[in-house]
Amino acid sequence: MNLEERLREVAQKTLLVGIDVAKDKHWAVIGNISGKELMKPFNFDNNQEGFNLLTNRISSLGKFSNGEVMLGLEPTGIYWKPLGAYLKNNNYRLVLINPSHTHKTKELQDNSQTKHDRKDSRLVQTLVREGKFLEPIIPVGDYASLRRLIKARESLTKRSRALQNKIKGIIAEYFPELPLVCKTLKGKTVIGLLKECPFPKEIKELGREILFKKLSLFGNNRFGRDRAQKLWELANNSIGIKEACDEARLELRQLIEEYELLNRQKKELEEPIKAITLRLPETGYIINLPGIKYLSIARLLSETGPLKNYSNSKDIEKLAGMNLVENSSGRHTSVKVISKRGRKLLRYTAYQIALSSIRNNPAIKYEYEYRVDKLKQNKMKALVAISAKMLRIIFCLAVKQKQYDQDKASKYYYLSKIKDRNKTKDIYEWARPIEPPSGSPIKIGDDTVYENIGCPLSVTLNEVMSGSR
Repeated sequence: MNLEERLREVAQKTLLVGIDVAKDKHWAVIGNISGKELMKPFNFDNNQEGFNLLTNRISSLGKFSNGEVMLGLEPTGIYWKPLGAYLKNNNYRLVLINPSHTHKTKELQDNSQTKHDRKDSRLVQTLVREGKFLEPIIPVGDYASLRRLIKARESLTKRSRALQNKIKGIIAEYFPELPLVCKTLKGKTVIGLLKECPFPKEIKELGREILFKKLSLFGNNRFGRDRAQKLWELANNSIGIKEACDEARLELRQLIEEYELLNRQKKELEEPIKAITLRLPETGYIINLPGIKYLSIARLLSETGPLKNYSNSKDIEKLAGMNLVENSSGRHTSVKVISKRGRKLLRYTAYQIALSSIRNNPAIKYEYEYRVDKLKQNKMKALVAISAKMLRIIFCLAVKQKQYDQDKASKYYYLSKIKDRNKTKDIYEWARPIEPPSGSPIKIGDDTVYENIGCPLSVTLNEVMSGSR
């Protein structure tokens, strides 16, 4: 929804309510679209009684409202969610105001840097009246369940990484040579080693043959004898510190136990995440993309909710903070960069999907190489462009309920297919049309292409090349 559409919707409302959300008490002000306050700012508690007070105050102004009410919230952390769910369940029109917007406009009201809850509620109402609001994403059903599970999994992953760093810190102090043999902490062998004999002193006390047997047992005979010999030599020539080894061993054992617990908890979440993801209607169309896994789909849909709720793919890109921004003035022209004002996990997921698609999808790989080799883009810029493209492709497949067609995934890949095909065949045959080509001819190299190439869908060449169809 653009600004014009938002203003058109606001013009149809007769009551506008601005609410500043807090942990225990919220502040609200009620006015009309002309900016006149119909009731002084008041506070209400964050409970059922307080919510009833708000709705009763709105109902008392029924002669002004004609049932057309819009409520704007300035969300504060997670404290807005119970109020938001209550208003949604009672069929109120709910919108959100970005807290940074109220912060930047607070001096416009009274030319003062003063900040308090009553003033903030007035600012929220003003921004709603000006159409400067956001649509809330309140998931329901399977989407709500998926978001909760993904949020729990990401929290476990974050804690697991922190524990890995702590374990590596202890190893760097007491056995800095260990990473030369064991590159990662994810293997069964290294976990078993750190549990029983983590430091050079214990390894030397075991003896060479016993160490070889234990490593073979830990890794199911996958830890080679050459590596075991190298570990033995490194332990005998280690430069690690010797003080407080018993205390460090105790701390290390506790960290490893917690690390294993977190990994077991993550595995417990995988089955319900997969089951819910496979039930969602978008999954059947997205899962056929080469290189995409169910976990990436789960992350994406947990952040966006139903994709049919968005008017176009640009809304998804903006939600991920991947919309382009610039800072140009006068003779200065800045480089366009992504805004990064959006959902971090969605942006990270798009990036991971792009990496996987470059490895597994010929069309996407061709476009990435074309951007890097022919257009001379740096690799990160090309990756970001591919990430945004994958969001557009996913949105198109899910909303239009169509299966993935590799030939339409990239305009560069599309043109290469035209160039490489047999010259005796015209593009009409290659594109498998259902109607003859028509429109103005376009010259591409030695080929003549028409605006309407007669694809199974009624689209223009530019739409096919852009990946929007």
